[in-house]
Amino acid sequence: MVVCDSERRLKIGEGSLVFKKSIQKLLHRYGYELKKIDISSNKNFSSKKGRDLSLTPPPIEPIWPLPRRSDGLFSDEEICREFAKYDLWHYAYKFEGGVSFSAHHNNPGSLTDVPERPLQRFKHFMPYLIESQDGSLKGKRVLDIACNSGFWSIQCALLGAEVVGFDARAELIEQSNLIKSIIGINNVNFKLLDFWEMSPQSLDGTFDVVLNLGILYHLPNPLEALKLTKLMARKTILLDTGVYPSKDSVIKLKWEEPTDIRAANSAGIVAYPSKNGIDLMLRHINFEDWFEVPMRTSDMPKDYLEHRRASWLIKV
Repeated sequence: MVVCDSERRLKIGEGSLVFKKSIQKLLHRYGYELKKIDISSNKNFSSKKGRDLSLTPPPIEPIWPLPRRSDGLFSDEEICREFAKYDLWHYAYKFEGGVSFSAHHNNPGSLTDVPERPLQRFKHFMPYLIESQDGSLKGKRVLDIACNSGFWSIQCALLGAEVVGFDARAELIEQSNLIKSIIGINNVNFKLLDFWEMSPQSLDGTFDVVLNLGILYHLPNPLEALKLTKLMARKTILLDTGVYPSKDSVIKLKWEEPTDIRAANSAGIVAYPSKNGIDLMLRHINFEDWFEVPMRTSDMPKDYLEHRRASWLIKV
């Protein structure tokens, strides 16, 4: 996009007008547009009440350790017994009373084994998401795409949202419902569903907020995936994904086997877009506005610090 300052108006004659139209046609041919904005206003992605999200939102801590239901239905021993039924856990969990569990994967030693990782990610992007919803998720309808064991669904539900989470693996939906039962909340529901089956019909409507966290780079067609994500959202999308470290607008293809609960659901090609590639796709899909969530601290997972993962807040 080529930007013109509206405060610097030019007096143009007929010849200049012809020249301007020629420039507009040339820019349009290469996918750009000539747009007049007021640079002095310096406005970015704003919520309905006018909050400027380019400013630093107040910090928000994850609800951690997770609360437990007050009726004593799950003792420490029962929780341990239920967790032991599953060999693989993508997230580490900690509950009030000191009961905690580590992440377990088929390929140990990766970044996702670090127990602090989801808490760091929460502090990174959730303040911006909540600020975009006028400072609260209470009463908002939230969709958690590829919810895994429900970590993000549970956090949003504890913050007052009405949440639906889905995943394509039955054992992950079982894990999600286990966490829900231990906590004892009713404002989150989990569903077994493949990503490409997602629709307003299969999920009973659209959502104020859609979470697309950690699934985009496990799919073969990120452009179509973002289009489908947009179809589900009424207001806001939070996108968090691995990215290919290139300054060009590119997508790297690789083969992925379903060897772990962190990988694709079936063997095949998956696509890693670069940051600029994601920006280009968002522009192509005609989202109203978006910005990359800035890193405000070095207390972040390694892949974020190395620019191999990033987050975007997107206004539909």
